[in-house]
Amino acid sequence: MEIDTPEKLLRVLSDCLAQYCPEKPDVALALSGGIDSMVLLDVLTKRNALPPKGGLHRNDGPRVVLRAIHVNHGVSRNADAWAQFCVEECSKRDVPITVEIVNVDRRSGLGLEAAAREARYAALMKSDAKFILVAQHQTDQAETVLHQMLRGTGLQGLAGMGEARELRSGQKLLRPLLNVSREDIEKYAKQNQLKWIEDESNDDTTYARNYIRHDIVPVIASRFPHYASSLERIARHAHESAELNEALAKMDLKLCGADAFSGAFADALDTLSLPRQINALYHWLRWQKVAPASRDQLEAWASQLFRVPPDGKPHLAGGHDYVIRRRRNVLTCEKIADAKTDVKLD
Repeated sequence: MEIDTPEKLLRVLSDCLAQYCPEKPDVALALSGGIDSMVLLDVLTKRNALPPKGGLHRNDGPRVVLRAIHVNHGVSRNADAWAQFCVEECSKRDVPITVEIVNVDRRSGLGLEAAAREARYAALMKSDAKFILVAQHQTDQAETVLHQMLRGTGLQGLAGMGEARELRSGQKLLRPLLNVSREDIEKYAKQNQLKWIEDESNDDTTYARNYIRHDIVPVIASRFPHYASSLERIARHAHESAELNEALAKMDLKLCGADAFSGAFADALDTLSLPRQINALYHWLRWQKVAPASRDQLEAWASQLFRVPPDGKPHLAGGHDYVIRRRRNVLTCEKIADAKTDVKLD
């Protein structure tokens, strides 16, 4: 989508709010102080200042009760200065702001990026706002999809970031700028003479995303200038396909009387093709909050579980500290530590 004027940027925001938010929604903006979140802050405050009808956008949608949240990770030596910058910019716009100081667990095994992301979302979820807005945009989406492709991910990964998702019960994350390019973000910021901070870690190409952004994407863009919109389109197609796969899994599991949150009867799955068995097993585990397994793992488990058990003996499969058991035609999944009998897995 081409966004080349403030009016169109306001329209994108209004359309998102009109789709997901009730009248007068309670909104918290995740404000890092970078160019993306500063643009979203500026658009939100200007939109709230517009008259109810007319002005720069006609598709009114709900006005928002706006506040901001800045998460101070304490990783950069400039972290406190960034927090102060966000406080000052919000003060200029009469937007209340909360600064959340978090401790990033560097020994979690997740890596610094993932650990910081976990800490950030945990801080955002502490807010009582019903909607958390983040400023990720089309170019971020393209980089995410490209990264997932290089990792060999499935459809869920290729779907990238959704425009909306539940953070916790009663709280939703919205990405209203997901169809807006980085070039449009930068153009808006310059036209409106905005100030923003530059995170020095964004230039560190030891991080995979920064390597993709600085070393890979420029080469792609030189030959395929519309790469971002193409990859964003791939994400939408993947999202639609993932939804269809989930619907198929529900149909297959329903055929055998499965309850997504309890034991599933397995005999109807015995007659399905291996891809459908894998698909049903993948979604059944997701619904039970089990960590996603690799395609190879799912294929091995499906071949173990979806065949007639000899002499009524149980079939076992599993990993990641849990076990899937098929006994008397019922599939159950439980933590190995909680299993009532000794479990031995190959």
